[in-house]
Amino acid sequence: MNTNQVVELIKNAKKSFFVGALDDAKISNIEEMLNVKLPDSYKWFLREYGTGGVIGVEIFGGGLREIPTCVRETVDWRGYGLPEEFVVIENYGAGVYCLDTSRIVNGECPVVDWEQGEGVGAQEYDDFLSFLIERFSNS
Repeated sequence: MNTNQVVELIKNAKKSFFVGALDDAKISNIEEMLNVKLPDSYKWFLREYGTGGVIGVEIFGGGLREIPTCVRETVDWRGYGLPEEFVVIENYGAGVYCLDTSRIVNGECPVVDWEQGEGVGAQEYDDFLSFLIERFSNS
């Protein structure tokens, strides 16, 4: 797992905002609340940054409230038909980017885009770090 590129993108961003970094117990609580196993790279993000992002990109994760932002968003979207194994990590308006936790291999899973009524779209990233690098590079 190469996190250095993500760290550099955040350092060099014109503006970034992160709050609510989580410890391992809170990360385990997220897994229990959503009944999923989270990928290692996303757990790293939760420990280091919590929730937030750079200009134009907000990644859901921890936060300052009792219910983490990723849990709140995932539960809300499940009400619109989001598959139980998906975890919402970003809302882009028409839909959401999600971790597909049903496809974890070697501690990582793909990130897919999902829209109500459409299901999984064509956009897919191999893993969370690839997703972050592209989203933060293009912001």
